[in-house]
Amino acid sequence: MVEESRAIQKYTEWINADEIDPESRRELLGIISSPQEIHERFDVDLSFGTAGLRAKMKAGTACINVYTIAQAALGVAGMVLEQEQAEKGVVISYDSRLHSREYAEISARVIAGTGIKVFLSDALRPVPMLSFAVRYYGTAAGIMITASHNPKEYNGFKVYGEDGGQISPEKAARVKAHMDSVEDSFFVVREAAELEELIAAGRIQYIGSGWDNAYHEMLRQLSDASGIKPEYRERVRIVYTPLNGSGREPVMRALKEAGFTRVFLVDEQAEPDGTFPTLRVPNPEFEESFDLAKQWANAVMADVILATDPDSDRLGVAIPDESGEYRMLTGNQIGVMLMEYVLSGRERSGRLPQNGFCATSVVSSRLAKSICERYGVKLYETLTGSRYIAELIREKDEPGLEKFLYGFEEGNGYLFGTAVRDKDAVAACVAIAEMTAISKAYGNRLGDQLKSLHRLYGYAAEKSIQITREGAEGVSAMKRCMDHYRALGGKLGAIGQDLYYKDVKKFTDFWPTSDVLLYELSNLDWIAMRPSGTEPKLKVYFGFYGAEYAATSRLSRISQMLMDDINKILDEEQE
Repeated sequence: MVEESRAIQKYTEWINADEIDPESRRELLGIISSPQEIHERFDVDLSFGTAGLRAKMKAGTACINVYTIAQAALGVAGMVLEQEQAEKGVVISYDSRLHSREYAEISARVIAGTGIKVFLSDALRPVPMLSFAVRYYGTAAGIMITASHNPKEYNGFKVYGEDGGQISPEKAARVKAHMDSVEDSFFVVREAAELEELIAAGRIQYIGSGWDNAYHEMLRQLSDASGIKPEYRERVRIVYTPLNGSGREPVMRALKEAGFTRVFLVDEQAEPDGTFPTLRVPNPEFEESFDLAKQWANAVMADVILATDPDSDRLGVAIPDESGEYRMLTGNQIGVMLMEYVLSGRERSGRLPQNGFCATSVVSSRLAKSICERYGVKLYETLTGSRYIAELIREKDEPGLEKFLYGFEEGNGYLFGTAVRDKDAVAACVAIAEMTAISKAYGNRLGDQLKSLHRLYGYAAEKSIQITREGAEGVSAMKRCMDHYRALGGKLGAIGQDLYYKDVKKFTDFWPTSDVLLYELSNLDWIAMRPSGTEPKLKVYFGFYGAEYAATSRLSRISQMLMDDINKILDEEQE
């Protein structure tokens, strides 16, 4: 009853507020006879976490809209002022999602109104460029308006610290504290000065071509493929789709400047469009995201298909197999191929430092261990999230203790060098194109490099499974499932054997606690499970290595046994 009263109270405040825009008022009046919808929109305030804000775009305190965005922007301003870094400023960018530019502009107006200088992107640009801009302009923070690869109904507000990585939990808590002190978000929007006024006063500065040029110069310096002759680059046929996101301009420019001139853009997905008209979810990890690109690839006999998500931090790749059919590579396959490429390139050019290190997440391919061992490079395993790799760079690379070389996550995210402290699909596109050119120079396909990798390090039979249980009951069921396996200790349910068991929630060193269970079997084999932090999903990961038939058989047998056990536990709890 208390929750319902809160929802009704907030709903009433919103529809009666003098400052609310007419469109939002009409939207809210349209749900006046829908208690459940009112309940969902106003039960709570939108939570600000280490990934910032992400939710569906609707009117309401638990949703993304101009008022909750303005409140978050004021929270960031409070954090910057608290750190006495107003003179350093804040840089803001946005992707192709609906209302992204509007949200970027209200954020700029709110922050500039507190006396902090704002550098505002003059057009949509992706996550890696925002991360780069924080360091390039030397700002105290960065804001990216994006919901990554979520469906079209979503948008979000990501915050970056002065190192260019996503902010720490401590800073996120400070932003949240400042947000919570805002009593009237309508007042925040109403009192924000007009954009043109703030630009004229020099408090907001548009940024564009200089930023673009600096970022692309950084990409050129990253390349270890200067030995590839121009004619081999020119022969590579690439089909690229930005999935109606922000990647088109930077990816096309980067590929052209790297010498790749035969790039075919998927017309239907080329223009920035927040409705994502050809896809249910614009995610390059999903097979359906390649459907149109495969048609183009078949028509032009492409050597490789590249796909970036709306904020161009994730890269998907599809390659032709022996039969000519295009098949999607997994995030792990792309990750280890890029790792081999980066480390072998540095070794050939004499630029592989003795104190070099790479990084992956605890749920990514264990082939990374074998690759790093071969090159004498240290490998760090982090919790899931690129911000942990950014923290490693700050803790290890910046003081000069060790040199960061490359990092990846199984969720199609890849990091190169230290200029960008988040996933960079633009840089990854260039690297994959260069790998394809090398393969073609030797009369091979890109897939042959993956086969060579498996011959050298062993076959990798890997997969991840997501189990969804909707609603609050689903979240509760996920928790009970994790508690069940945690209570078993080293025995993993139906598998019935003692395993090396690491409860990441209890046993950590460099990283904070996290609700992850990691089981390490013989050799490199492993299993992990964790609940999603934002959805009622349980994610289960498997990795088995060695001879192809044996590894594949173990994966099939053990994954089936475990998933049967997990589903039984979840179904029993929900009955």
